[in-house]
Amino acid sequence: MKRINKTGGFTLIELLVVIAIIGILASIILVSLNSARSKGNDARIQAEVNQVRTQLEANYNGSAYANLVGGANNLATSTDSNVTKLVGDIASMNSGSYGNTGSGVAIYNDQNTAASSTKYAIFASLKSGGYFC
Repeated sequence: MKRINKTGGFTLIELLVVIAIIGILASIILVSLNSARSKGNDARIQAEVNQVRTQLEANYNGSAYANLVGGANNLATSTDSNVTKLVGDIASMNSGSYGNTGSGVAIYNDQNTAASSTKYAIFASLKSGGYFC
C-alpha cells in the first residue's frame, strides 16, 4: 500500500471563492445601512417637526400664536427658544437654513408683521427627498 502525503490546507481557488463571497455580502450590508441611515434621519426630522408643532400649540394664548413673529412673505420666526433650537437642528440636518424653501425648514403664518398669528404652517425637507408638513 502506498501512503499519500496530504497536508491540510486550502487551495488558492478555495480562498478566492471565500473572499469573493465575503465581498458580496459586505456590499449588500453597506447598501442596507445607507438606506436605514436615511430612514432614521427622516424619522428624526419628522419627530422634530412634530415637537415644533407641539411647542407652538403649547404657546397658543387662546386667540393667537403669540410666539410667532411674521416677516416677509409670511415667513415666521419664533421668540420661543425651544422652537428656535428645534428649527435650527432640522435645518442643520438638511444642510439648509431656517426659512430656506429649497432645503431646511420654514414656518409660515397668516400675519407678516405682528406677533398675533391665528394660523401657521411648518414644513421641512426630508433627506430621502420630499417634504414633511
